[in-house]
Amino acid sequence: MLTPKQVLFLGEVAEKLRGKGVDTLITIRRFRETLGVSKTRLERYIPLVIGQYGGALLVEKLRRSLERAQEMIPYIERFTPNLALSFSSPEAARVSYGLGIPHYSANDIPEAEAVARLTIPLSRKLFTPWIIPKKTWTKYGIRSSDIIYYRGLDPVAWLTNYQFNPNVPIKLGVKKRRYIVIRTVEAKVSYQLPILRRKRLFERGWIPQLAEQYKDYDIVVVGRYIDQIMNLIKVIGNYDNIIIPNDVVDGPSLLKYCNLFIGYGGTMTVESALLGKPTLSLRPGKLPYYLKYLLKFGLITHLYSEADILEKIDRVMSKKRDIRRLAGKLWREMENPADVISNYILSNVE
Repeated sequence: MLTPKQVLFLGEVAEKLRGKGVDTLITIRRFRETLGVSKTRLERYIPLVIGQYGGALLVEKLRRSLERAQEMIPYIERFTPNLALSFSSPEAARVSYGLGIPHYSANDIPEAEAVARLTIPLSRKLFTPWIIPKKTWTKYGIRSSDIIYYRGLDPVAWLTNYQFNPNVPIKLGVKKRRYIVIRTVEAKVSYQLPILRRKRLFERGWIPQLAEQYKDYDIVVVGRYIDQIMNLIKVIGNYDNIIIPNDVVDGPSLLKYCNLFIGYGGTMTVESALLGKPTLSLRPGKLPYYLKYLLKFGLITHLYSEADILEKIDRVMSKKRDIRRLAGKLWREMENPADVISNYILSNVE
């Protein structure tokens, strides 16, 4: 598990496998949000923390990945698994292949080319949403017959039985059902770096305008990295109705009770849409398949310019009933990815 999303997603698969008597070893990477989410979502387990995130520099990403792979070897040798499952972790794929262990991947981001090239050719099976054409994956070196679809967006896996905590917004000091959530840009992931070099993002500029225009609402800005959070606090932290949490936040619970979500990324944008919340997407670059699907379904509004944000908010929030109805319709069409993956493993792995 490399990211907070992967803790939520693979945690559900692990839970289902363990419920059927499968012995599992959970490994995670040292990263602020990944560790924070694992403390609450994997509290019944003791995940093995190996290695750390490499940050924004390519040389550090490479160095940390190689170090992590080396550190994993003795633990995997002792555990002797029948199967390795990851959300396309380069370290998991490489170590598994080197030790003769079948590796299965889950992945919904073929746009992350570097990760796909390092993992898909080394994976016996690939689990992916049905909306992604198989030819998008086969170009990375996997046979079409080894691609297994699930008819569900990834957050369905953990939102299906999620224990929402109404105290999350209260502890932040915000007014329940009178707040807007903003998720900052993913500034260090490798497949976004070229886009971010070309496109300057002025999230700090429009957030104060939002706080002024919606004084009756609290604005919760959820950062990703410590340096990003510190910079936001320095620049916009002096507004009375802007809250910038220092600690890792229970994202689904925060979204559950909000009025509007504005996101630069993917996971929280999909969570918000599935929870029937008015959702604005500001993700830079080419939209991934799952956001295109939600856009076509009418559950998100994507903006290509931050200049359009303030004029779109009222229009989007006025559609909240229609959005809730559409979210309910979408849920009825979804299957749980964690069920598909765990059932396949239980039926096909000895």
